[in-house]
Amino acid sequence: MPARMLPRERLMLAAGAFICGAVLVSSLWSPRAVLTGWLGGAVAFGAVPSGALLLMMMMRLIPGAWGDELRLSAEAATLLTPLAALSMLPVLIGMAAIYPWVGDRSLYHFQLFWLSPIPFVLRSLLQFGAQWSLGHRMRRRQRQTVTAGVGVVLMPVLTSLVAADWLMSLEPRFASSAFGLEFLQREVTIAFCALLLLRLASGRVPRRIGVLGALLLTLLLLSAYFLFLPFFVISSSNLAPNVEWYARRWSPEWEAVAWGFGLLGGVPLLVLLFAKARESAGWLTLLSLAVLMSALLQLAWVALPRRGGLAALAFCASTVGLGLIAAALLPTALRHRIRARLPREARP
Repeated sequence: MPARMLPRERLMLAAGAFICGAVLVSSLWSPRAVLTGWLGGAVAFGAVPSGALLLMMMMRLIPGAWGDELRLSAEAATLLTPLAALSMLPVLIGMAAIYPWVGDRSLYHFQLFWLSPIPFVLRSLLQFGAQWSLGHRMRRRQRQTVTAGVGVVLMPVLTSLVAADWLMSLEPRFASSAFGLEFLQREVTIAFCALLLLRLASGRVPRRIGVLGALLLTLLLLSAYFLFLPFFVISSSNLAPNVEWYARRWSPEWEAVAWGFGLLGGVPLLVLLFAKARESAGWLTLLSLAVLMSALLQLAWVALPRRGGLAALAFCASTVGLGLIAAALLPTALRHRIRARLPREARP
């Protein structure tokens, strides 16, 4: 029998479903802007099970205290994979309104094949199918080392492909070889913050909390690296389509967003240099929330320029709606995983 939801979780689930429904209904009036905003929210929501799967596989290959503290939370998060796939369904249905390459015959020959509806849908289905299959095998804890070894090779490749599909192809003239790795790093950061908040909300302070704080610091250092390196390489090469991509993101409003995610990521990075902050549940809760907001602003900065204020509003609404759904379902899924690991005679 699955774990039951608490009343507050039912309330959050109902509120999240209502907000998501309102966003999707509003897309009938302005599909390009609203569905682009929904795309950003769906990518953020999908980062939780996708990033959790990669973390769970790394826990198996790199065992340690961090895995002992977060394994059940990661297993719970991977149960959201079907909902992540469902959240991408409006994007697949409305891709003609979102992506300028649909019907564009001026693209290069390879782009005409690669950026077409059927391959786009098939790559998305392959991503979610592989993610669910690997997550199922990892949750069963059978032949985990083999599954994890295959998964840590396969999933970054598939994730890089859908990163190019879902976000980079919003501007098909732009190309960056680091885009997939940056997307993957952001997914893992979002997932880690969600898992850490879930773990800290359980009421029992992790025994090796400093290890989790150090991992958050490591992810912030990686984030700074992946934000700076593509910018440096692209600005050095001075190729017009790529430089224009960055120039569009330094308009006054998007420059403010860049400052926002820079501060929300940079200040926690500096704070985490202090051991007392890394070993404090209160500090880690606040810093995880700040880093999570930083990652969401990064996602908006990548996906929304030139789509208008309505796209930004739809992104905020869909992120809140899907976030409420995740906040309602993750504790329930965690209780389900804890119950599943108990001996049968000890289950309530």
